[in-house]
Amino acid sequence: MDRDEQGAIAGERLQQADRLRDLRMWDAAILAYRAHLAADPSDWRAQVQLGHCLKESGDPAEALVAYRAAEAIAPGHADIHLQIGHALKLTGDAGQAWRAYARALEIDPTHEEAAREASALAQFAAPVTRGPRVPGQTLQVVFDTSDLVAYLADNRTPTGIQRVQLNVTARALLDQIEGVATAAVAFDPAGGTWREIGRDLFLTIWRLSRSGGDPRAADWQEALATLRKALATGPDFAFAPGARLVNLGTSWWIKDYFLHVRHVARLYGVRYVPMIHDCIPLMTPEHCAPGLVEEFAQWFSGMVAMSDQAIANSEWSAGDARRIAGAALPGLPFDVAVVRLDADLKRDLGASAADAWPARPDLPEQGEPFVLCVGTIESRKNHLMLFNAWLALIRKHGAARVPRLVCIGKAGWLADAAMTLWKNSPALQDRVSIAHGIPDTVLATLYRHALFTVTNSHYEGWGLPVTESLSFGKVPVVARNTSLVEAGGEAAVYFEPGSEPDLVARLEQMIFDTEERARRETAVAATTRLRSWSEIADQMMRAAAQGGAGETAPRLPLEAGTTYAVRLLGGGQPSRAKAMADMVRDGLNWFPLESWGTWTRPGVARMRLSLPQGAADGPLRLYLGCVAPGQEARIGLRAYGAGTAPPPFIRVSVEPQTRFTCLTDVSSPAAEVIVEIDGGAGSGIGTRRKPDARKVGVGVTSVMVCRPNDLVARLDFLERHAFRVLGDA
Repeated sequence: MDRDEQGAIAGERLQQADRLRDLRMWDAAILAYRAHLAADPSDWRAQVQLGHCLKESGDPAEALVAYRAAEAIAPGHADIHLQIGHALKLTGDAGQAWRAYARALEIDPTHEEAAREASALAQFAAPVTRGPRVPGQTLQVVFDTSDLVAYLADNRTPTGIQRVQLNVTARALLDQIEGVATAAVAFDPAGGTWREIGRDLFLTIWRLSRSGGDPRAADWQEALATLRKALATGPDFAFAPGARLVNLGTSWWIKDYFLHVRHVARLYGVRYVPMIHDCIPLMTPEHCAPGLVEEFAQWFSGMVAMSDQAIANSEWSAGDARRIAGAALPGLPFDVAVVRLDADLKRDLGASAADAWPARPDLPEQGEPFVLCVGTIESRKNHLMLFNAWLALIRKHGAARVPRLVCIGKAGWLADAAMTLWKNSPALQDRVSIAHGIPDTVLATLYRHALFTVTNSHYEGWGLPVTESLSFGKVPVVARNTSLVEAGGEAAVYFEPGSEPDLVARLEQMIFDTEERARRETAVAATTRLRSWSEIADQMMRAAAQGGAGETAPRLPLEAGTTYAVRLLGGGQPSRAKAMADMVRDGLNWFPLESWGTWTRPGVARMRLSLPQGAADGPLRLYLGCVAPGQEARIGLRAYGAGTAPPPFIRVSVEPQTRFTCLTDVSSPAAEVIVEIDGGAGSGIGTRRKPDARKVGVGVTSVMVCRPNDLVARLDFLERHAFRVLGDA
């Protein structure tokens, strides 16, 4: 056969491959391009087309091999590097994908698609330092204020948790301790990253939240607009190696928050330091929304597994957290440092406190005697018993002799009983005022002029109103329970929890016995030692800096032979199973957990299974429960020991909407087993009845590793995947 005939045959093979490609017959086109390349391996353009077909068939890893072969032949073509970037992104390697897009732009600075893709992965623009922080280097302490930002979108005056976040973060930004650099950030769920709130902007919001209560005021709205712009358009926050991510608020409402914390922990060595304000949803679930109880149980499980150092606001909260963690995840180290919230509001506000409160129908007249109660009106704070006690005082002594009760706080969860009593009682309407939207400067004035304060809560994590009362020299009348005893110390007047007669007796004593009240106020001045928010912020920063100072290690090993569900398990109790359902997922190529399981995103999703000591001594078998999307799909799976060479993907075609089990052996497990699931280009799952814009890879419902000869564990997994096991969590 002469050269012309060979060229004609090669051309026919290439044309056939192109026709099959245009018909979207990917597998046939792959065979045709490979046949052509076997005869002409120097045809880099055909290598690129082979890569396209492999990618479209759901095999981005093999597509990358083809694109790399094209690059070796024609390294100066920008489009090859663009395609390499696409394949790397699908395999979950965003850092290398950015470098490929950047290389395409070096070759062709006008390449719009490469510029767009590189911009989307800008967080990977700089080389990442994955090692520990260099000794002596400044430690970055980052305050995650996501919860605060969400609250301030609709509210200006802070409640307890928001007050802590505002004051601690502001003081940490103003007065950094030696060797620490601070920053404030908020998490962007849409972008899956944290963005910085500049120091001056945060301090502006902090000051405005203290000085005014009108959320519609022009200066407040301007500050919020600046905040929204910073979080929407600002660059992704750059974590320093070994940074501490301190979350003083709540995060259980943020889907897959811990997934993203693990991601920055793995990339930059970030240590996670949450604050535990209380365990109320677990200790008194009857005073919480059912959905909150389940969310909190899920969060608490993951928090114990994730935290390098937790901070609690009282010995009581720390004790609750340790007991619950020990029962739910026995044997897992859980370090809790106590930073008491014994803040001196009077000293903190200084000259900024108002001389008088504004004239409002829900506040007392100037000079009118009143008793102050600060806190959201909800069943847990037991305003119902307080209102009944006030009604008893009025009936016994007459309305003229009973001072006004001024409640500062808006109605919250399960407030109906207390609010109904208040609305239906003319006597209470006359002698009890309910106000909200009161800034700190006005609240300080009310504390200063009150006869005394009262706090009647079933359960607290600390009790800021008690401490604030003491800071102004006012005697707090307090239920003798939980952390309220810590907050009140020796100076508070206590009554037995749930005892209305005892509460009425203590109130009568403080209202009518002026000498006793004066004696108690003298005791407040003599025994109370409070701190500034700056001192509390300093202790927070020191606790965060000291926590997790050692080497990171897998915190939550799975038990060989145990089947773990990879889904939201529901229920109001923390558990190892809840923590494991979240922790086994690694990287960002996952959708959030759902009640049935979880979807992978298109491309390669990764699981990281930490093994208990001794489990890696021999080969293991991996079982993975899966669900196919609504379209026929071709997926890949491989499992290997961390630090060992990954084997090739095992490819399998799956029928639409079927449940199936994948199993594979891991010959050298090491300390961790890495499981990679290649969902390919992905499939849509939306229907006319149930619209859903997501494009998914494959569903995952459960995972197990065991010895190959552990027949009991293998049978248990298959039964759990095939049947619904009654009574199983």
